[in-house]
Amino acid sequence: MKYFNFYPAGTQGRRDAERNAEFLKHAGCNLIKIMLACFLLFGCSLDEKEEQIDNSFIPQGVWADAFGGGYTITATSLNFDDGFEYTEFKGTIAAAVDFPKKSGVLIVKINSSETGITLNKYIGVYYKDYTSSHVFLANAIDESYAIIETAALDEAKKTFNVDNVDTHVTFWGSGYSK
Repeated sequence: MKYFNFYPAGTQGRRDAERNAEFLKHAGCNLIKIMLACFLLFGCSLDEKEEQIDNSFIPQGVWADAFGGGYTITATSLNFDDGFEYTEFKGTIAAAVDFPKKSGVLIVKINSSETGITLNKYIGVYYKDYTSSHVFLANAIDESYAIIETAALDEAKKTFNVDNVDTHVTFWGSGYSK
């Protein structure tokens, strides 16, 4: 059987080429639209200042020591009273960093202080040997026994880390119980 070509010689190939070119043009435009939509949906945040949620461990509870002081720690806040009215503060937990052996540090942004800790600064509260009923907690202090404060969260994360525990904590005491 013989194949009949109804188009004039040389025009069929050009029509096929034009159809293919138009198809590729539309496919390319559609691909760009899909990529743009994905970028807008998954690549942009509407609130760029939104902080990342920290899923690290936080030793929540009302923790008391033998001298009447203690910490009240929730998933988002930390309150401290030393029991002697020397150091009292309240703050929001800005970050929680886990260390090995059931230990870590809570980085707290100070919201209120009765004893001179600067508002809106960040401090570190280290913990170790956590169990459901007992934990050792200590505020990060310097050589003069003053609580270490930082101005920014990034600076606090660099300052309060596993390498500085022994520098920032000179005495763990007997710990805190629930």
